[in-house]
Amino acid sequence: MPRHLPPTAVPIAPSDLGRALPPPPQARARFQTALTEYLGARTCRLAASGRTALYLLLRSLYQTTDHPTRREVLIPAYTCPALAKVVLDLELLPRFVDISPHTLAFEENQLEASIGAQTLAVICVHPFGVPQPIKSTLRLAHRAGAVVIEDAAQAMGARLGGEPVGSQGDFGLFSLGPGKPLSTGGGGVLCTRHERHVPLLEAAWEDLRSPSATDSVWAQFRLTLFALAFHPTGWWLATRAGLHRVGDHEASWGYSLRGLSQAQAAVGMALLVRLDAINQQRRENAHRLIACLQAMEQLYIPTSAVAADPIYLRLPILVPDEKQRERLFRGLWTAGIGVGRMYRHTLPDLFPQVAEGTYSGASYVASHLLTLPTHHYLTEADVEQIAHIFQAAH
Repeated sequence: MPRHLPPTAVPIAPSDLGRALPPPPQARARFQTALTEYLGARTCRLAASGRTALYLLLRSLYQTTDHPTRREVLIPAYTCPALAKVVLDLELLPRFVDISPHTLAFEENQLEASIGAQTLAVICVHPFGVPQPIKSTLRLAHRAGAVVIEDAAQAMGARLGGEPVGSQGDFGLFSLGPGKPLSTGGGGVLCTRHERHVPLLEAAWEDLRSPSATDSVWAQFRLTLFALAFHPTGWWLATRAGLHRVGDHEASWGYSLRGLSQAQAAVGMALLVRLDAINQQRRENAHRLIACLQAMEQLYIPTSAVAADPIYLRLPILVPDEKQRERLFRGLWTAGIGVGRMYRHTLPDLFPQVAEGTYSGASYVASHLLTLPTHHYLTEADVEQIAHIFQAAH
């Protein structure tokens, strides 16, 4: 049986689950306070998912704008499809902006051309825990009267210019879902370090319902399930059942307007104190992989922003030849390595009814990207095996 390595390996230990059964009565408030301090924010708000948090924020932004024609939300043309779904659920208009394959950041000229008087918000994504530049996006958005939301769902703990990723835009969005840097089996965080935005977040969360007893029991079950599934043996069984492809389907993009459970918050508190150590291990594993692969011709590892400190939730690699990419994917998968292709389609492909223009950078990334695991289960032997498979494919 191949020792399949899970793609990100959420490090939920039995001791973490023990803290959640039963959860302390103030776990959610304590977790919220601890996150606020960790992220250098003025305030944080917790929800059942990152999608829930984004829905509440965008709804509040649109309800409070003085210009009801501001209905456009700019999104990278290659990112999680659920972002576009949330925007459409609010009857707002997602506007896709191409990205650079070299950096995975917004294509600057297209971004500048897309921002205007109808822009409500710009969502700047930090994919795979690799920080993207934010200053120029802030300048362009603020000049047009729009806000910037940093989607740091995959980047909690990464830093840019010495500051936590997610703290430099108007708002920072984080996910606590499976496979994220800090996972409670589900959940989302929205923060801001700007005092002027605090009332807006308070208003946005006013009608968020508290989790029911059933929600809390289900959350505890999910935590136990994920703790088992993200062990290498459990992940092998999960992939045999096809569970690793669940996120590819629209049915998995849903969300509910409820808060984070006390049990999830208790696990979050236990993991938060270890997050920097966990991220450091990911970073070291990524650097070992980069050292093995960067000299190979016909491979390209996207660069991060200047003065960035990535956490490398996954290591992104672009393989120029599509057939070679598929050979590498099959070879790594057969060897038990949790290789991924990430999103199979661009957002313009998935939502053609709102697409306009060309998105050559996003299309290139969708058809040429591989991602490699960097989690704490990765061994030196695994790194050597990955390097051997890449060398053999050349």
